[in-house]
Amino acid sequence: MKFGHRNMKRTQQKLPRLMIVSNGREHLDARGLAERQARALPESESVLFQLREKGLEAGLLLELAHSLKPLLDASGSKLLINERADIALAAGAYGVHLPENSLPSSGIRKAFPELATGKSVHSVGAAVDAMKSGIDYLLFGPVFATPSKEGFGAPQGLDELGKVCRSVSIPVFAVGGITPEKSFACLEQGAWGIAAMGAFLDAESLGKTISTFRSYLPS
Repeated sequence: MKFGHRNMKRTQQKLPRLMIVSNGREHLDARGLAERQARALPESESVLFQLREKGLEAGLLLELAHSLKPLLDASGSKLLINERADIALAAGAYGVHLPENSLPSSGIRKAFPELATGKSVHSVGAAVDAMKSGIDYLLFGPVFATPSKEGFGAPQGLDELGKVCRSVSIPVFAVGGITPEKSFACLEQGAWGIAAMGAFLDAESLGKTISTFRSYLPS
């Protein structure tokens, strides 16, 4: 995949091909899971770790981000904060990840130029618009059926993933129902990498799960 000049300048260090998304329940029954996941990351396996915890109030979210940052640094991984660019900056995170219906990404980029900025998209048009606004990478899905997205309609499928990847010149991560065995099919469509939540919920086996994913992904 070819990357735009601006993106290459911002992301001089190549993005990892694997993104772990936290399960959004740190305020409920999964308190401490994100930290256990970060501690379980193998030192040789860098990932993007998106802290997506919309149920946490700002102070607790910042506290959690601060606790995750050194653990992720130890494995060479990069911390992303979902939507809260202010907290990403305060925590020294690598970047912020924006939902498709978030504030205009161009405004976020202007206000927080220090942060790498990603965005979730669900169509070719939204992907192209996000790229034009200066976004560094995209998250597209759901590609396959997944319980967490059943309320949002049918999965998009590999063909639509391919259309998105061919329409932009920035990295695209496939998300939604991703398993290790399905990873290669996503890359064949032009995806740079894959993102998942459910596959990584068992922190005890995280190292093994990551190794299995890696066997399907290029270095």
